[in-house]
Amino acid sequence: MQILIVSHQTDLFQEVQDTCRRLFAQCVITHSTDEGWDEAGIEDRRFPRWIIIDAAIAARTIGRAELNFAADSWVASRFIAGGDGGLSTPWELFSRSDFPLRAQQVAMGCDQESEFREQTLLASAHLRVTDFCLRTRCSLIPLIRDRLLKSIEDFMLAPEAVQKQFCMALDEALANAFYHGNLELCSLLKEDGSNRFRLLAAERENLQPWSGRCVRVTEIAASFGLWITIQDEGRGFDVAAALERANDPENLLSSGRGLLMMQAFADELFFNTAGNQVTLVLYSRTPGTRINRSSCQSDMASA
Repeated sequence: MQILIVSHQTDLFQEVQDTCRRLFAQCVITHSTDEGWDEAGIEDRRFPRWIIIDAAIAARTIGRAELNFAADSWVASRFIAGGDGGLSTPWELFSRSDFPLRAQQVAMGCDQESEFREQTLLASAHLRVTDFCLRTRCSLIPLIRDRLLKSIEDFMLAPEAVQKQFCMALDEALANAFYHGNLELCSLLKEDGSNRFRLLAAERENLQPWSGRCVRVTEIAASFGLWITIQDEGRGFDVAAALERANDPENLLSSGRGLLMMQAFADELFFNTAGNQVTLVLYSRTPGTRINRSSCQSDMASA
């Protein structure tokens, strides 16, 4: 993260710099007081950049009358995405008291980018293959879930009711990978009605060996179906024994209920031998869907 602070006020610069250094794990902070700030300190445009400007300088150099700087407005900022150097959001105006909260939001966004990596291996009219690598941060579960569910809409695979059901199966599979797989949390902690399960999860997210683990997801999406493989770096579990327990109402724990939901709402469900990888399958409900095998084989061969 590159941060450029443009200000003639020493106390303002120091306060903004201290806030940024506290919130951003990795950042390069540069300072400019002249009117050439538009290019100052922005050397490597491959990385995200945040320009933080003294309101007085911004009012004079940006020339944006609609900003209407008030007396207590002291910083205008713009977040710039990496790549082509284009500006991704409009200028924003902050009061002194608002700035720490906004800086925290930007920092969280930058952290999320480093913890959630998506790589498209193949994209065509017939097929899309995508790999994901996620740090063990349980807050990423809704993000990856919603991204995977979007493929159902992209390829028009199923109506909303089926999407909601598959969402429950996907939620359980992701929770198993993060909580039970990588963080090695026992389902019994959920049964006593306390918050010990969540507290221990939050603690282990920042402790080795749990914090160093990743969840890997492979998505194969096509007009005739969706295959999602989720693999964690935990010890796995005895799948056959867990399914047997799930079929006994007297021994039905949270993990058993989750497995039953995955079985009920995915068209097919496959586990590897170790129990740390699961594949969920959803076949297309679109009338008239045909599998063009030759086209898909050609696409896969070019990947």
